[in-house]
Amino acid sequence: MDFIFSNIHNFIAFTNDNYFISLLLFFIFFTFFASISLPGLSILAALSGYIYGIFFGFFAVIFALSLGSFVFFLISKFFLRTIFHKYYNKYSENLSNYIKDSSFEYLIIFRMIPGPPLLLQNILLSILNISAFKFIVSSFIGLTPLNLAVVYIGNKIGNIQNIRNLSTSEIFTWDLILFIFLLILIISIRIIYKKNNKNKKTLI
Repeated sequence: MDFIFSNIHNFIAFTNDNYFISLLLFFIFFTFFASISLPGLSILAALSGYIYGIFFGFFAVIFALSLGSFVFFLISKFFLRTIFHKYYNKYSENLSNYIKDSSFEYLIIFRMIPGPPLLLQNILLSILNISAFKFIVSSFIGLTPLNLAVVYIGNKIGNIQNIRNLSTSEIFTWDLILFIFLLILIISIRIIYKKNNKNKKTLI
């Protein structure tokens, strides 16, 4: 982060003359950053809002985050899984079987929960038997609320140096936590409804 903030004013000057080229470069950098799941993604998301505005800033972040996570997902699935297969295969199969009827909903909820680092999320998801499509779409949807909030916060900050010191309490406001909780509650109700429907059909 020191390197980024020591050169940020030069980058902003470049952005003023080359907005969309700058946006593309930021997207590539953010995708790489997400693909190796380095810490500091929230700071980059806030910078995106500050530099590019809410609309372009958010879409650059969410697409880069989803794509970068997918790259990590593929690497982890085909390499790390092969190495550690015997250690977690039993747990992976049990969990995959448990969530299979509502796997899409469970994945969205998992992505929405504030707290778990992206690295941990991506590793855990890569050991499950889920399709690439479900991974990408659930990541896009599940990561949207928090990152939209962070981009918005970054857009409203007056001094760019304040983004560097952005605290967790400034991001995880009670309004945001309540909103995410309500979304999780709605999705959970859908999961319960699907399970009840399945049980009724089984009885019939």
